Amino acid sequence: MNWGKGLIIGLVAFMTFISVLVIQMFRTAEDSFDKDYYEKGLTYDIDYQQKQQVINDKATPNILQTDDFISIKFTSVGSGTVNFKRPSDSKKDQIFFFDNANVLIPRPSLEKGEWKIIIHWTANQKKYLYETNMYMP
Repeated sequence: MNWGKGLIIGLVAFMTFISVLVIQMFRTAEDSFDKDYYEKGLTYDIDYQQKQQVINDKATPNILQTDDFISIKFTSVGSGTVNFKRPSDSKKDQIFFFDNANVLIPRPSLEKGEWKIIIHWTANQKKYLYETNMYMP
């Protein structure tokens, strides 16, 4: 094979590679980025202070996963929300409201896979924010 054929084969291989990447880009779901990126940036300081409040008060919630329920236990709580976010599909996101120190969330309502858990709550006139990732087998 001479250098001309090698050059043409290399160019065709490169163009094929780029074409495959472009096709994959258009097939990728749009949930891979946060639509509220700038709005969340404006409230970053508030979120950071609430996360630090969890550390300072040693108020990290205890999350336990069983076959039937996900149990979340707080040291003290007034009321709050538990937000289950699915990174791969925002249509499956769920929000649960609570007003006591023990929260039971039915496990069948959540599909298998990776979930981001965001917990906002208020206790003793202090606001808290806790985030973690959980895998549902």
